Amino acid sequence: MSRMLPAQFDSSTVSVAERRLFELLRHDPETGDWIVFHSLGLARRDKKPYGEIDFVVLIPGCGVVCLEVKGGRVACLNGRWETTNRAGKSEALNRSPFLQAREGMFALRNSVQERAPQGFPPGLLYCYAVVMPDVDFKERSPEWESWQVIDSETLRKPVSVALLRLATQQRKLLPHVLAKEPTAATMRILQHLLRPDFDLIVTRRTQIERTETQILRLTEEQYQALDILSDNDRCLFEGPAGTGKTMLALEYARRSAAAGKRTLLICYNRLLGDWLETQAGESQLPDSFTAGRFYRLLRDVIVRSSVAEDFFEQERKGDPAELFTNVYPLCGALGVEEQGQQFDVLVMDEAQDLLIPGVMDVLNLWLKDGFCGGRWAIFGDFQRQAIFSAIPGEKLKQRLEKIAGHFTKGRLTLNCRNTRNIGEETALLSGFASPPYRMGQLVGLPVDYHYYESPRKQRDALANTLQKLLADGVSATDIMVVSRHRLNNSGVAGIEGGTNFRLAEVGESTVSDSRVPIIRFSTVQAFKGMESPVLVLCDVDQVSEEEPQAMLYVAMSRARSQLTMLVHMKAQTHVAECVRRKLQDTWRNSP
Repeated sequence: MSRMLPAQFDSSTVSVAERRLFELLRHDPETGDWIVFHSLGLARRDKKPYGEIDFVVLIPGCGVVCLEVKGGRVACLNGRWETTNRAGKSEALNRSPFLQAREGMFALRNSVQERAPQGFPPGLLYCYAVVMPDVDFKERSPEWESWQVIDSETLRKPVSVALLRLATQQRKLLPHVLAKEPTAATMRILQHLLRPDFDLIVTRRTQIERTETQILRLTEEQYQALDILSDNDRCLFEGPAGTGKTMLALEYARRSAAAGKRTLLICYNRLLGDWLETQAGESQLPDSFTAGRFYRLLRDVIVRSSVAEDFFEQERKGDPAELFTNVYPLCGALGVEEQGQQFDVLVMDEAQDLLIPGVMDVLNLWLKDGFCGGRWAIFGDFQRQAIFSAIPGEKLKQRLEKIAGHFTKGRLTLNCRNTRNIGEETALLSGFASPPYRMGQLVGLPVDYHYYESPRKQRDALANTLQKLLADGVSATDIMVVSRHRLNNSGVAGIEGGTNFRLAEVGESTVSDSRVPIIRFSTVQAFKGMESPVLVLCDVDQVSEEEPQAMLYVAMSRARSQLTMLVHMKAQTHVAECVRRKLQDTWRNSP
């Protein structure tokens, strides 16, 4: 994985092609000791007072590569070059992109030679190429060599292949250049000459705060769907992760309760249920608004009923499968019928985990006039988030149609939770052939990947990540560490934060005024339905099969502004391949 300078893609750069090439260079496993400069400014370029090179790549033992990137359609008519972007807007180029690349290369070489310290190797290899990632470029001309073209077909292989071939071919033309250059020492000098003080950037805390403000504003757009809910008694809304289902469910439940209707808002997950319960308590509508985890609310009904003792006896037996599959539905139905208290409106989040036979039987009794005649709104993601149910999503929806009959269907498509970087790479690593949602325009920070070979290396990577976040001013309360394992079974178990931080599982009691920042840890399963400004995902050792992909989809989509992935080395090649898929048409043309 290359060392990128700067480490993050500048969100003010509008070129989608440059962003894709940035990610390809960043994730290529064969570029581990390379240094890549993006958007390198030049004080002088030929006779012009200034200039810029899109990418400068320092390859140990090979040379210095200058890349000019031209995205979209590329044409040359009557000697006049032009590019056309995805929106159909054309832009004329002042000169050939190959001439641009060559001018940039010579300007860079001259600048280095003028400023290089004594003893700097004089025979360093410089070469250039034009990158056209959106087209297959097979044209021939004396103006360029075929190996100076890197097009979409070339990029079907790792980008390192094309750059190494470029350096090899250029070296054949210039036999006087030094072999085995640049060395590590030469690269350190070049780095200082080309981009000193590159660390003087906006702090991570500031970037995250800006991103959070825009994400929260985008979420409000999803409230347009409330018009559909207010005009229809029964609605099923489907939407991938991050499309605002929970916020819509909560807002609709609040409005129903404020209108005087006894409203029940339920979900499957405990953490989400606790949060919804808190939100309901803060709504100042205690008599009409009940919210929380379905099984906890149902248990409250059961323990107040005549079947409480039988239920307690089944709990003591400690058979979860029997308890949740049969005991809860049977005792819950008896308790609901016995107490005779029904709700006017049912709102269900995480429907993919709750639309199962026993639960639906209870809810059919709990809701006034049942699923067929009552008022309800159901929200779910039936593609990859059903990690607790083995029943396919289509069968769950068919069951609802059989019980409820006619109802209105809606679909949420805009990802308003995640930045574009997080949304894209969540979909890529989760195995989707194309994005399951429309991407927002907020690019945000890149997904940060760290690769480990052993539990100790992973602990070190996590400790370094958390310390850097805290040093950058990110609040410990805005950071969540998640894994598919409990902390004591995770590869980061036993991590030592010293006086810098302490890792504690969600639900673990801690000293409120602790001088050591407390960073929370949760399993992916427990954190489902929740979200965090900053998320670190640990123990990623498999990304190419359906089950781990479903877990990745749930986990990665919890991050709003910053996502860090701790990935085992054996999965590095597959991660790089997923990032390369951004060049395919289905990803390039996604909204």
